[in-house]
Amino acid sequence: MSIYRGWRYLTADVQQQDVAHTRSTVGASAPAPPLYHLRKAQPVLVLLPRTASWIASLPPRAQPRMLAKQFARIANALCAAWNDVPACQQCFEDLLADRRGGRQGFPTTVLRELLVLRAYHAAVHRYGGSKWDDVEPDR
Repeated sequence: MSIYRGWRYLTADVQQQDVAHTRSTVGASAPAPPLYHLRKAQPVLVLLPRTASWIASLPPRAQPRMLAKQFARIANALCAAWNDVPACQQCFEDLLADRRGGRQGFPTTVLRELLVLRAYHAAVHRYGGSKWDDVEPDR
């Protein structure tokens, strides 16, 4: 699940509308300005206010502080998927499993926070047979 919901690509005629119909009214026609490729938005690399509120609402030992500090975009994505159980499970699976090979992985503190947060999510949403009381954060 993406935090960039609502993004859609414009059709080619809309993208080129301003360029295609501009003509100079003075003497010789001026060259048309170059067309620019419209790119997809870059991920937000800073912690969003909504994500900061979400982290503060979690129990102290489940708060992913180092994740938010070092990988804000991942914290933003987890916040966006938190209440959608299948999407959040998939997000955790994608973060914790190396499917492409050659990944560096997370620092130990961030990995522990992700594992604790996944166990807390499972306990809150009652799946996976996890008990929140059994989770040790090892901080």
